[in-house]
Amino acid sequence: MKKSFIYALLSAIALTGATILSSCTSSEDTADVNPNFDPKTNEVFTQFVFNVSTGNETTTRQTSDATQAVASSQFRGIDQAHIMCFKQASDGQYLKAVATADKDYDMALVAAPATLSNTESRRVLEMSLPLNTNTMLFYGKAVIGENQKSTHGHLDAYNVSKNLSETYFQLGKCLTPTDKTKLDEVESLFAAVLTCVMNVNRGDAAVDDEDHPSGSETVSGVTKTVPAYGFDLPTTLNPNLTWAELAGNTTGKSLIQTDKDISPLETKLMNAYKQMTSIQTAELRNGSGHGLVATITNLWTIINSVRCATPTSQREAFAKYMAELISLELKHYFDIVKLPIDGTSVSGVSIKTVSELTSALSSDSNWPLSAGTKPSSFGNIGSLTSANLLSFPELFNLPQGATHYKFDPSTKAFYYPESFDASAVGGTSFTVNNYYYPAELIYFGNSPLRVSDTEHAVNQYPANTTDWNVATWTGWDADSHVKSSTRSVAMKYDINYGTSLLKTTLGYTADIVNGTKLKDNNKYIQNRDNSVVEDNKEITPNKTSFILKSILIGGQSPKVGWNFLPLPLGTGEKQGYVYDKTITNNGAIPKVEGETTSIAGTSEPNYTLVFDNFKGDGSGGAAATQDKVYVALEIMNNTGQDFFGKDNLIANGTNFYLIGELDPSGKTIASWPDYHALPPYIYEAGEQTRVPRVFIQDYMTTANFKIGEWSLQYAYLTVPDLRSSSVTLGLSVDLNWSTGITFENVVVGGKTESGTN
Repeated sequence: MKKSFIYALLSAIALTGATILSSCTSSEDTADVNPNFDPKTNEVFTQFVFNVSTGNETTTRQTSDATQAVASSQFRGIDQAHIMCFKQASDGQYLKAVATADKDYDMALVAAPATLSNTESRRVLEMSLPLNTNTMLFYGKAVIGENQKSTHGHLDAYNVSKNLSETYFQLGKCLTPTDKTKLDEVESLFAAVLTCVMNVNRGDAAVDDEDHPSGSETVSGVTKTVPAYGFDLPTTLNPNLTWAELAGNTTGKSLIQTDKDISPLETKLMNAYKQMTSIQTAELRNGSGHGLVATITNLWTIINSVRCATPTSQREAFAKYMAELISLELKHYFDIVKLPIDGTSVSGVSIKTVSELTSALSSDSNWPLSAGTKPSSFGNIGSLTSANLLSFPELFNLPQGATHYKFDPSTKAFYYPESFDASAVGGTSFTVNNYYYPAELIYFGNSPLRVSDTEHAVNQYPANTTDWNVATWTGWDADSHVKSSTRSVAMKYDINYGTSLLKTTLGYTADIVNGTKLKDNNKYIQNRDNSVVEDNKEITPNKTSFILKSILIGGQSPKVGWNFLPLPLGTGEKQGYVYDKTITNNGAIPKVEGETTSIAGTSEPNYTLVFDNFKGDGSGGAAATQDKVYVALEIMNNTGQDFFGKDNLIANGTNFYLIGELDPSGKTIASWPDYHALPPYIYEAGEQTRVPRVFIQDYMTTANFKIGEWSLQYAYLTVPDLRSSSVTLGLSVDLNWSTGITFENVVVGGKTESGTN
């Protein structure tokens, strides 16, 4: 221990024979003169030691290494540490309420990575501590390397102040204000594209069939005109008819030939429009790049089947003509590998670049007057001119489900709402600003002190948590305070985590493992939309049918105070989602083990750092009921087929969401710590209040989610079901006569021999 700064005082003390003065009057405070005591500062230069309760599977990412969730995890170190001294009225107490520290030591890096472990978890410092200190707080956070926000969490604020009322920790928003502006413009651009596509009008220009142009042919020396659409279409025939007007027809008669019933090709266009624009009240229509491509692929398949059809009447020829216009409109905004000329399914669709979309939109005449002024300024997304919009909104570090679109029938325009109903996940409204990174791994200690008048060698301090957490240490005063004679000080309680941890796994229920099939929501959807009775689709899952992509944890307060409990929400603030996209083992459900095809077992565990969600009255008192927490699992449909979710279609290759509810009601905690104070710091009948809730500081909550027989019926984030609109009736004309009955050896001239009649 360094003592050089005190040597000048020793002679003065020896000459006067003075006793060391302190504010404490007990006889034990007038022990032998300690050369490490400085009467000018009223501080004692002493050894200070603390113990870190390192993470393991039984007591307490992202990944297991980032959260130190398993015993084999390497200690990440403790940086930005603060050690605070408090003088409370009584010894042996932890701090229970906001106070101002007598001293705050900004210690920076107090433990380097890999320096502590389960067997060697103490740390010895040399510090000058104020006399009469009897309680200490410790703050610190694990070391984070470069570019590790996603895997190691991120805080927008780690604010430790000597005045605890000014100490707070704030989750990091996934979306920056700059990116929010860009995201808004991409949404506006996507909505404008959809609006123009769905408002295609016939106009008065002559347009040939792209793959079947008009021309002439000569038969038996006679030349005649062959119309592109099978029938002549005079320019005077409904020159401004729009797709929307065609779809809005309720008469049952064609708008082209009003004395005729609506034709099959017109019906196809009508149904496609209705499916695109009929969005259920609570439906979350997938507005991501992936969702948009899935929707346009299905839409284009229908349009192309009409475009390539052989009309049977002038009204069908007009529908074919409209389909050609719609197909050309789609080509302005979407690329396609090859458009089939035989009416078969479309594939290989992709969104064009921002610069191509904005250029096409600027000259598009299909923008409806009812929608007001067409968006024209997209200056804030100049940096995205060549970005792959398929990854929207993931390119802004958001999940696919962060954006979705609606349709306004009065304006005939699409739009992306700023907020949406999140009642299914425990909220009333939600915006893209409500997504947060996981919390960082933070250390916290709140403890009374042990003191000793003896200097101890490093190897004389308890080495690990097991040895540390005993009632009595030889040569030490438990539940005491710093005196002039003190040479060693230890925090009585361990330093633990200030954050909480959620461990999640995902698997199948036992009946699914044993052969029961998953059921989708087809029966309900068909009855709702078409008033027909059909059975639900049955899906037999395999090891690659569903891929876990991310975990979203609701009910998180964006800011917590000095004790890591939620602070009251400010004006306009809402609880949010912690978005954890670092999924282990590529999200396999269940985890891949050898060559087995069994779906028994679960995914690899995923660990996500969150804050304690204690619900109280703001002054330490517990609420009568602690909140439920809703967890949304983002899962990719990798079944190779579409199926129906809660409100509409879950397209193959797109992500959907299943919601899990974590309800603390009636739950108990197996054990509460003896050497660790947990908030809320209040007493009832002399005992610390123990309040079970979903997330508790330093505790790991485990949620083992299961996909059951009916789970897919509650899948959120859908695309319109356009498949029924693409049903085609195939006709074949056989020019061969079929073989009838053959009569053999029919004798003519009579039934019997001649002369016998």
